[in-house]
Amino acid sequence: MKKYLAGFFFLTAFLMGCGEGDTYQKPDDALEAGSDFIRFALDGNMREAKTFILNDATNNALFDKISKKYDASSKTEKDAYKSASIRIINFQKLNDSTAVIKYSNSYKKEDDEIKLLKTGGEWWVDFKYTFTGDTTLEK
Repeated sequence: MKKYLAGFFFLTAFLMGCGEGDTYQKPDDALEAGSDFIRFALDGNMREAKTFILNDATNNALFDKISKKYDASSKTEKDAYKSASIRIINFQKLNDSTAVIKYSNSYKKEDDEIKLLKTGGEWWVDFKYTFTGDTTLEK
């Protein structure tokens, strides 16, 4: 019985250890965080993309609107977004806690921008900036 119990604990510990490497951690670099957000959105992984959105009513409403638009897209369009590459046009770190990424993707080929704010040690996408061009540097 001890032999089986020891084997069970070993197997459980092994499986738990394997899963740890699969856990996604947000980057602590603004450019990487912004790129990950864009990639998740292009891939249609809105659950992961939303983990980057600065939590306020306007940001959440804008993100939900874009998510619904993506969900309503055709399979062909979704596949085109998934296979699109990200083209970083410009990365501007405005200060220690604010950065702006100008980018496009190989599918739509339209320039866009996202603003990232560092709060609580993490980089967050201030989605309002994308739609309003709000250039205030307030957190």
